[in-house]
Amino acid sequence: MKSLLWSEILYLGLLRLGLLVSVLSWILDVPGRLGIALYTEQFLSAVAGCASGLVLLLAGRDNKTRSTVLYKSTGLVLSIISVCTFAYIATQYPVLQLTLVDANFLSIALAIVVLTCILEATRRRSGLALPILLIVLIGFALWIGPNLPAEFKTRPVTFPRLSIYLALDTNALFSSILYIASVVVTPFILFGGLLNAFGGGHLFSVLADRAVGRFRGGPAKAAIVGSASFGMISGSAVANVVTTGSVSIPLMSRAGFGPKLAGAVEAVASTGGQLMPPILGAAAFLMAEFLELPYRDIALAAILPAFLFYCVLFLAVDLEARRFELSSRAVLETKKRLESSRSEGIGFRWFYLLPVLYLLYLLFWEKKPAETAGVMATAALLVIYLAVPGLRFADRILRGAKAMLHAMDGVAEIVMLSAAAGLIIGVLNLSGISFAITMQIFALSDGSLYLLLILCALLSILLGMGLPTVGVYILLATLVTPAMTQLGVPALAAHFFVMYFGMLSMITPPVAIASFAAASIAGTSPWATSLTALRLGLGLYLVPFLFVLNPILLTWDNPLEMLLPASLSFVTTIAATFTFGGHPCSLKSRVLWASLTITAFISMIPNLVPVYFSWLLLVVGVAIILWALWSPSSAKQGAPALRGTL
Repeated sequence: MKSLLWSEILYLGLLRLGLLVSVLSWILDVPGRLGIALYTEQFLSAVAGCASGLVLLLAGRDNKTRSTVLYKSTGLVLSIISVCTFAYIATQYPVLQLTLVDANFLSIALAIVVLTCILEATRRRSGLALPILLIVLIGFALWIGPNLPAEFKTRPVTFPRLSIYLALDTNALFSSILYIASVVVTPFILFGGLLNAFGGGHLFSVLADRAVGRFRGGPAKAAIVGSASFGMISGSAVANVVTTGSVSIPLMSRAGFGPKLAGAVEAVASTGGQLMPPILGAAAFLMAEFLELPYRDIALAAILPAFLFYCVLFLAVDLEARRFELSSRAVLETKKRLESSRSEGIGFRWFYLLPVLYLLYLLFWEKKPAETAGVMATAALLVIYLAVPGLRFADRILRGAKAMLHAMDGVAEIVMLSAAAGLIIGVLNLSGISFAITMQIFALSDGSLYLLLILCALLSILLGMGLPTVGVYILLATLVTPAMTQLGVPALAAHFFVMYFGMLSMITPPVAIASFAAASIAGTSPWATSLTALRLGLGLYLVPFLFVLNPILLTWDNPLEMLLPASLSFVTTIAATFTFGGHPCSLKSRVLWASLTITAFISMIPNLVPVYFSWLLLVVGVAIILWALWSPSSAKQGAPALRGTL
């Protein structure tokens, strides 16, 4: 902001206000109440214009190596061009949509400008991965695909038709993906941004400290609970790292974890926030649209995967804490932090839990549409903020207005990523590339579900390197899930599988966005941090296979039938964590844990072993885990003792 002139600040404020007003007006049906008939594409064009203008103006200005005069000037010029172009499309779309078939000069020129602005905005915000992928796909669709052998050949398409289709058609840029990002995701980003700005995010950190901060490795465990709690209302791994990690990473370092391990813990914990109900990440809203399910069902399905995720991470951190004997230092750091929080006077902030509970009530009991629940919960949050003690009323109104406008920066990022993903989906659909890729994946698996799952997992992580979870999920939902469903995997399990692995790509080397963000805060090597994060979370890579083998783990149709597979899932992931845990232990112990992991995993394959054997294995597995946690002799060998573990 310091690099902006007053005229740019005014322009920036207008873009944020325009984005906020456009979205809220559409959700509240203001045009309909005023008797104004609008195409959905007109609304999406207004949103895309404001979002692209914001990203082009702001992205990269906080990076000193990029903040040159030319870079800033180019961003400002492109921002104005993008806003004007989308404004023209928004006002003239009823006429334009009648002339799209003609592929006249105006339509082609508008399409080229739109594609250029979106690609540049995406590049500035999330790097080269998405733009390069889109350019490669366009080149493939135009010149390579139509000339391949018959079994690989794609549908021929010309550049005028492709460009107009991508920029102006309802199946590409103006698709349901952009609509969900604009209408459904925005209220939740606004809710999370306001809650954090008003002090609710800090409240979660303090509550986490009081809950687990005094246990062994307390600062790390508090960071996990705080990141999981904040993840419930942020849904962004990198935002979670930046928000909670700026406090938790230095605390963990001072408690003896060291910068590398502290950054890794925060990266993994923040990544899991995308699985935390009620909000999850933006990909969950898109999943509801793909599957045509109520968002409530998606949030319920995420409960067990999220539980397993944080169980694995808690145990991994406890193993590390025992390895470095961090109990006394952790307690000291926690006491300092709690005393600091008391001196800041945060007692009244517990009121900010009420809007979160209200949001849960609206989603799960009232079964309100997600966007309606988000707007109502945001309104409740604003009322509470204005009612609680603190600043003068006028100052609170001003601060609340600023927080709402600043939250639009996060909305703009999601909108641009969704716009770029819509363009990719448009290329895949128009050319038929998506069908060809799906068939090749299916052919490579040779009809084997397990080989297909491994291929899909590798592809998910590979495509996810350098991409935000929203982008990689949309791409994989189009390319990979059809092959999985052809082999009998239920659609919900298939979509969760690719979303989970797309999420794990954020901590998987060589390109691990969440780990890199944590490393920058910790002041340590991004590569070393991502490798440490991978070691901490190795047990997590088994979780998606478990709910594909037993889709009942996601449905909650019959909790009693879930009991056995859910318990075996817990044993499998905990045993895997002991196998790869950081604390040194004997080879015999690692063989025991590895054997338990493999046996429990195999027992979850339907109809492979008798039910009585699964129950027997569950009893034995739980007994071994409890013995490892409780036995003083096992503690000396490297397993954590239960006392003070949590």
